[in-house]
Amino acid sequence: MRLRFKDGVSPGRVYYLDHQFINTSREMYVEPLKGPEKKKDVTQTQVYVIKWRPSQCSVDPIEEIILDNTYGPKHVIEKLSELSGVPVEYIYCTEGTSFPVEIPCLDIENKLEWYSISSGIPYSLGLYDDGYVIYYKDNRETMKELKDKERSEIQEAEEARLRRIKKYTSKYTHRHGYWFRTD
Repeated sequence: MRLRFKDGVSPGRVYYLDHQFINTSREMYVEPLKGPEKKKDVTQTQVYVIKWRPSQCSVDPIEEIILDNTYGPKHVIEKLSELSGVPVEYIYCTEGTSFPVEIPCLDIENKLEWYSISSGIPYSLGLYDDGYVIYYKDNRETMKELKDKERSEIQEAEEARLRRIKKYTSKYTHRHGYWFRTD
């Protein structure tokens, strides 16, 4: 498990129980981990990653990567390649966004800006703190041609997912990169 600062509805900074003073006046939560803690140092950054599969018009479950303190865009792409087994030259990724991710599945391919090793990636990819989310994909995959029924089924599932997110996030407002409780 890991202890995290709670930033409204978003996961915030990861606390280090052995080496860090914890401000108990802030809201925190415990995050269950699938294995041992990978983040070993306060200078590392924990990032959630979601693999977009255009050929299936679907996403894989959220995973995480830990970036070293000297990371740049090349380091992010190398970590994604290591995680996925996709060669570095075929990894495309987006800039970081705060959690929860509200983009509909049908919009991922065309409404997000995709970067690669050779396309002039923004230096930090917007990954300034723990808990940001980036999408990535294998650029060799082509977008699936959806039949009307498939598109309708995906839209219905996405609308249900977004309603669940809105129900929870309606208690918060997002300003200047932070979530604030409105009640």
